[in-house]
Amino acid sequence: MAKPVTQITLGIDVSKDELVIHHWQNDQLHTISNQSSAIKTWLKQLCGPVHIAVEATSSYHLAVVEVALEMSHEVYLVNGRQLAHYRQAVNVRNKTDAEDAYLLARYLEHEAEQLRPFRPQSRQAQHLWGLITRRATVVQSQQRLQQSMREVRFSIQSLMTQFRRLIERLDRQIQKLIRELGWWNDYRRCLSIPGIGPANAAALVATYHRGAFSGSDAFVAFLGLDIRLRESGRFRGKSKLSKQGEPELRRLLYCASQPARCHQRFADYHQRMINQGRSKIAARVALARKLARIAFTLMNRQQYFEDQGQAHCAAP
Repeated sequence: MAKPVTQITLGIDVSKDELVIHHWQNDQLHTISNQSSAIKTWLKQLCGPVHIAVEATSSYHLAVVEVALEMSHEVYLVNGRQLAHYRQAVNVRNKTDAEDAYLLARYLEHEAEQLRPFRPQSRQAQHLWGLITRRATVVQSQQRLQQSMREVRFSIQSLMTQFRRLIERLDRQIQKLIRELGWWNDYRRCLSIPGIGPANAAALVATYHRGAFSGSDAFVAFLGLDIRLRESGRFRGKSKLSKQGEPELRRLLYCASQPARCHQRFADYHQRMINQGRSKIAARVALARKLARIAFTLMNRQQYFEDQGQAHCAAP
């Protein structure tokens, strides 16, 4: 008689040197080296379909993710912020590597139906995303240096020139990768939107091709520009942005809303937000969310902004 195949659920806490693995079905804990050879040897010992929950931490999780996918296992990347909220919800008081591995396994076992397995992008797409995040680091460093040296008499003009040259080099490399990936038309579609510049367009294109979104709502939620409501009975709390995902994407869209609000297509919309009692910042955030919806629609429909007619008037 054939032995029934049982699904195996693993929670893996990742660090630079080692992996702490919790096996949900037999409640065992294992610690192995964070090396591809050690990971492959250990995973070969498992029989049956394997589902793995891993918290995305810098680049330390990449080895186990790549090996697991090569062996046709299902991998789920768990956001650290979500895991922290889950820890509070299930009243796990301690935070150790073993507890984190247990919590990841428990989260996957109970919430698997609500999660989507990780599907890796190509090496070029991963490299593109890395360049975008590194560009953000350079821009932030430049701004902090300018602010900190504002009251000092030292000249930093030559240093600012070097920053600008580095950003230009990154922009050229980003555009080159977009061409090589075959996303240039989508890049141009985003550029056709008033207020969207090269950096904004590159980030929007990279985000759009990062996953399969069911619609513009899912795209906006991925950017962290969706509204989180707090309501209970007659209580109406202050609504806030969820701020999930990369903060650089929100920053770029917020910056794009500044020139966009002066464009005739968006001036009335921005003023309407002000007339409804929203602050200037909230009105610009609403416009940034609108720009994200337009970009998604253009790329999804393979159209340019001027071809859209009144489609840009979609709900915020």
